[in-house]
Amino acid sequence: MFAAGALAALWSADRVWALVGFAGVVLQNAVFSVVIALRLALAGEGATGGLWRLHDVLIAFNGTFLALALVGFTLGGRRAGLVRRWHAAVGLTGAALLFAGATLAPWVTAEQGPLSLVGLAGWLLWAVWLGVYGVTLLRGRITAASPVAA
Repeated sequence: MFAAGALAALWSADRVWALVGFAGVVLQNAVFSVVIALRLALAGEGATGGLWRLHDVLIAFNGTFLALALVGFTLGGRRAGLVRRWHAAVGLTGAALLFAGATLAPWVTAEQGPLSLVGLAGWLLWAVWLGVYGVTLLRGRITAASPVAA
């Protein structure tokens, strides 16, 4: 629902970034569907460590697509006047942290340690960004006086 609402709100202002954000959400949902399928497979007897590794890597890789959604909807929203400067900073910082967390996936999955906090920080910023963006879309109005160049 969020992605469709954001796409509709941004469509007339900046189709390219709106589609980038929408693609990120679609890809994120596809990867997360595989993660859920893996969790169901792991609940059965005979689950192996390899499946757990695949599960962990997909969770980390999921951050790449969340980062793509953040970048697309943040830049599109900024150009359309839906996203204020501070909100854009939260979104782009969260995207950078999520991408960094996905890049660190081999080390994070090999050994639990402080590197996993990079992705967690990005996810927390994404949650804040999503809440603020959602409220903006529910209000149904542009929060800036006019569209701005990102």
